[in-house]
Amino acid sequence: MASGINLAGTAMDLRNHHSNVASIKTANISLIILVGLFVGTRLFVRTYMVRKIFADDVLIVVASAFTIGLGIVCLIATSSGMGEHVWTFPPTTAMENIRDCIQYLYTCQILYACAVAFTKIAIIASYLRFIQERRFRIALYATAVVVLGLWLTGVFVTIFQCHPVASAWDMTISNRTCIDFVDYLYASSSVTILTDIVLCVLPWPYLWALNMPLKQRVILCMLFGIGAGACVASIIRIAKLHALRSTDVTYEVVPCLNLSVIECSLGIICVSIPPLRPLAAALFPKFLRTTHSSSAKSPVHSHNLAKIKAISQADERDLEECRSVSSLFRPDNVSEEGKHMAVHEHIPDVKLDR
Repeated sequence: MASGINLAGTAMDLRNHHSNVASIKTANISLIILVGLFVGTRLFVRTYMVRKIFADDVLIVVASAFTIGLGIVCLIATSSGMGEHVWTFPPTTAMENIRDCIQYLYTCQILYACAVAFTKIAIIASYLRFIQERRFRIALYATAVVVLGLWLTGVFVTIFQCHPVASAWDMTISNRTCIDFVDYLYASSSVTILTDIVLCVLPWPYLWALNMPLKQRVILCMLFGIGAGACVASIIRIAKLHALRSTDVTYEVVPCLNLSVIECSLGIICVSIPPLRPLAAALFPKFLRTTHSSSAKSPVHSHNLAKIKAISQADERDLEECRSVSSLFRPDNVSEEGKHMAVHEHIPDVKLDR
């Protein structure tokens, strides 16, 4: 019989009463405030300056709700002993405390999967709104399929990692069968890191080709590069997953828990910075002033110039045809009979104004 979380022997120093509760509270309170601040400012800009709400705005609000929920659950878990060594629990309530903490971890994993998925779908939606290049969009749609697959399987596997479901946190249930959930987390986290890298690197060539001054293109690429912070947090998190197998899980799991909230929060902050540009332009107009000159033209800009040139050439051809037709009705190009008809029927001389 396998357990949902295989507990490995851990060297216990019963004299160690160090607590990680302060770490949980500091990280989660700070990140909840930051996420609320950035998303709130983003919605303010969209509502009162841009005067339009886009799909990625709605998705990022959903992602922030799951992220804030994740942070709140982590804070509540401290009341049951999360962040404390298991040997510091009162003997009469130790098993109950451990059970409650595992339940909170169970809930956190579901919230984490939802927060990561909605954040990445929001990023993909924002990219699709700006970049129309066919290969880029195909790559984004493929990434979206992977992200949605990870989300659905993540929620499903977390909920049904054990049979019966309650045996994932209640070790007193007999005849329980579980998968090795930590091994699943290693596999899914590896794919998550891959999608992080794709979403971080994929838009850079297109951002660099925008019709903007060099300074603004560098700033824009750097802003989107902030997403690498979420990728780094995800990589560090995968190195901490072994804590879920520790006997002292309530204490050892804290770094992994904090990194989960950091990863989700950085993703939301990263995707919320570019929409704040109208506000930054209003506050710092000289710094973000745009010019029409640029060392690089965007593919869309070049395409529009080509279309304008083609339309202009077509207009020139139409104009020449009209002039040719017009000339047929001029007095020096018609017969005497035609001149007589022109006088009596008031056929005008065709004039074209450009």
